[in-house]
Amino acid sequence: MTDDIPLDELVASLPDTWDDQAPRRTPGMLGIAVINWRTLDDADAPQVWAELRDWVTWFTHRYNLPIRKIPPCWYKHGALVEELSALRTAWLVSFDSLDAGYGPIGWHERLAVAIPRLATWYNGECHNGHTELQQIGHDAVPSGWADWISQSHSQP
Repeated sequence: MTDDIPLDELVASLPDTWDDQAPRRTPGMLGIAVINWRTLDDADAPQVWAELRDWVTWFTHRYNLPIRKIPPCWYKHGALVEELSALRTAWLVSFDSLDAGYGPIGWHERLAVAIPRLATWYNGECHNGHTELQQIGHDAVPSGWADWISQSHSQP
């Protein structure tokens, strides 16, 4: 006789969906929290949005990405938000002090794969009624930004 839990009991104890588990997740060993936009609380949304916007501003300028790839209204395109958020997380992990030194090249390898995907998430025009695509300047805050980040936008 063993003290092992039978497989059927173990399976029954697992959450029914990933979303049941998501709110209990904590930052990983490196202390970098992955943003789950689907479960993000409205109370946490302004800080998370602000941190992502700061990074996207740096990223688009550092890598000289034109607005036809990352438009000023990127935050209103769910797929762009997910991709940019994932890139930010990969960048944070890649440059963490606990990295063995391969992180920066790993980041650029991930970026090379992500750039073509960005074109699939945004093809140079808006389809949701927000079509203002003019250049907004380096540090300009888009109109409606403050209202937008007051909520998590986790549910459709």
